[in-house]
Amino acid sequence: MDAVEFAVQACFVDTVEDVETFAVILGDHPDEPLEWLELQRSLSIDEQDEELGMDTYCLVRSGGAAHYGGVKACHLNRDILTLHLDREAAAALETPTFHLQLNLTDEAFQELQNGLLTIFAD
Repeated sequence: MDAVEFAVQACFVDTVEDVETFAVILGDHPDEPLEWLELQRSLSIDEQDEELGMDTYCLVRSGGAAHYGGVKACHLNRDILTLHLDREAAAALETPTFHLQLNLTDEAFQELQNGLLTIFAD
């Protein structure tokens, strides 16, 4: 299983009110991405979410694969975001690591940094 690598050309960080979710979406193209990674966190957690292990963040990959939790380490610098996954997340998302080249404006990078703090806050 190889690392997923792509150059991030677009970054969306915001609350999606109609589905009560905070999202960070990273894509290889601003209009029609072929590769993307979405990190989500529900704004409201209920008892059923807790029972099902869905009371944390969720990673969604471009192809539809999704997994709740599972990030062992997140390394962010101005040019690179690397997410290392645990065994279960790696199996579900078909990669042990996301290694993303960041081609973002300073403002978008700051939004990403703040967004990741929100996603991974526990």
